Amino acid sequence: MVQILRSRLLRVALGLATPILANAELAITGADRDVESNVRAFVSLADEPCDAEQWLIRRRYRSLEEEAREALEPFGFYDPVISSELSFGETCWKATIAIEQGEPVRYRNVRLLIDGAAAQDSVFQDLESSHALIPGAVLRHSDYDRIKRALQVRAADRGYVEARFIENRLDVWPEEHAADVTLHFDGGPRYRIGEIRIEQAFLDPAIVEGYLDLETGNLFDSKDLVQAHRDLADSGYFGEVQVLADTDSAANGEVPVRIALQPGTRIEYTVGVGASTDMGPRFRVGFRNNRLNSRGHRIITDLGASQVIQGLSAEYRIPLRDPRHEWFSFTGAVIRQETDTFDDDAQRLGLRWTEAASDTWLRTLSIDASNESFVIGEDVDTSRFIVPGIAYDQKISDQDVFPTHGHRLGAEVRGTDEAIGSSTSYIQATVWARWIRSFGTGNRVLARLNAGTTTSKDFNELPPSIRFFAGGDQSVRGYGYESLGPKDSDGNVIGGHNLLVASLEYDRHLRGNFYGAVFVDAGNAFDDTDFDPEVGAGLGIKWRSPLGPVRLYLGYPITADDRSARVHLQLGAEL
Repeated sequence: MVQILRSRLLRVALGLATPILANAELAITGADRDVESNVRAFVSLADEPCDAEQWLIRRRYRSLEEEAREALEPFGFYDPVISSELSFGETCWKATIAIEQGEPVRYRNVRLLIDGAAAQDSVFQDLESSHALIPGAVLRHSDYDRIKRALQVRAADRGYVEARFIENRLDVWPEEHAADVTLHFDGGPRYRIGEIRIEQAFLDPAIVEGYLDLETGNLFDSKDLVQAHRDLADSGYFGEVQVLADTDSAANGEVPVRIALQPGTRIEYTVGVGASTDMGPRFRVGFRNNRLNSRGHRIITDLGASQVIQGLSAEYRIPLRDPRHEWFSFTGAVIRQETDTFDDDAQRLGLRWTEAASDTWLRTLSIDASNESFVIGEDVDTSRFIVPGIAYDQKISDQDVFPTHGHRLGAEVRGTDEAIGSSTSYIQATVWARWIRSFGTGNRVLARLNAGTTTSKDFNELPPSIRFFAGGDQSVRGYGYESLGPKDSDGNVIGGHNLLVASLEYDRHLRGNFYGAVFVDAGNAFDDTDFDPEVGAGLGIKWRSPLGPVRLYLGYPITADDRSARVHLQLGAEL
């Protein structure tokens, strides 16, 4: 006998217990865990409390075995042996169901046919080779429903507006413990992106278009719309973003796209406080004008103060042809630093041009003018520099706030010469790398590398901002901020020509948004080849806050004479 089945909706219990009063019991034996869960969720008797009328309990019980039988069918068991008992105590009822699942129904003939342009589309070819409807496998109605949905979702995502099933059948032969599947799917033609209509009246249209990779005539792919939405939302210009494919108006092989934008907050103020062993108490105030004019110019200012560093910085940013990856900016800063190793007063002005060097790399050309008065060791001096430079930066991650997989790479070369008005000549190269990977459940590994080298005509003329130091929150934890490096004859740390610092950290999820961490850092600043790394290690705890990770570490200076632990507080992105 052939039984043609409609897809059954599984009533699967999702961890929500059926409200049964104390002592009510529905015992199920002989079934797999998933089957038992579905039986328990499917039978109506399980909904009845202890104080239900006996006549109602008995009526529910009469359908118990049939309901249990229906609950087994989605798992391929069409010929089970089921027995049950019902009893009443003084205060409640008790029912038992004994199940012998029997031989399951298995897939016998599976025909998956894809016609139209979808037949040559890689996403459908991957589905054909990876679905679970394999001859000999146990029938699961959920597998059948899943591949049907997958075909429909892929078609919608890839612009197959006319896609339809020519035939979709699941035929079960219980007597033969066999099932035949026929899925004949016609994708029809793949549509292209039609007219792109942008609805906004507060920015130059060229700025908005610069955030879009969408072009009329491109093959439709919902991923492109998702990326357009993400880029527009991340721009800082818009408070509400809608990127919609109007499939109801699709015609002549094209799907119109509507983009509706509402302005976001124009003026933003930020206030922040914090503390760490390195910096002491910290206070920060920020001001940002996200949309100075219709051409999308921005002003960004930041005022910060701690026991170690006080400064005011400002940037005027002008977006260019591709505002996601290309802009021109004017920068300025006044910074005062007073550490255990040096004092430094600096004033800086700069010009920067940032552009996409490739799909993933950003390139920045810069020129900075600076004036610095500093005291370091026995040197007291004022230096003036005009420094051109070039830098490359790449960031790839699965998410910004708390990545589980990603990396950041960068390199910079900068230098100057006395011939262009600088106090002395030098060339400096730096590289940096950060790497994050996850494995298993709740495990992350983080690695970090910083390296640099400087060639100078007169090292004593270089201010602290150009010299290399190690130690602190972002360097070798367990040691004070910029407390490591070459020393003068009096034992004062004066910084070095070179830098090499590496770090390895392991994170483990604890509970909720909290993670534990263990780490080891090693490195130092040095001259020539006299590299003598210092090592720090310790423990930490991380809070995955909505605004980014907050990290608190206790670091121990393993190779130092003084083994006193230091607290390190870090806020912000890990890449």
